[in-house]
Amino acid sequence: MPIGNSGSLQIIACVVLSVLGAYGAGRIHQWYMHGMDRDRAFRDGYAHGYHALFHLAARGSGSMPGPDGPDGCAKRLSETSTD
Repeated sequence: MPIGNSGSLQIIACVVLSVLGAYGAGRIHQWYMHGMDRDRAFRDGYAHGYHALFHLAARGSGSMPGPDGPDGCAKRLSETSTD
């Protein structure tokens, strides 16, 4: 009985090749999806950091007048430093 003509060996070989092919395709798909998730997480993190930094900078740039007006702080500092 030659090995090439055995139906059971051909079926086993087809099953093994199918399983290996499916495993390889699954791993490639997983790698691709992991890369897309990593890119999405980077974009979301970058956008969040940008907005947080922008709001922090915008909040710190506004001058808030004190009870004596915007120049009241400078007047108080100049008066106390002459001691």
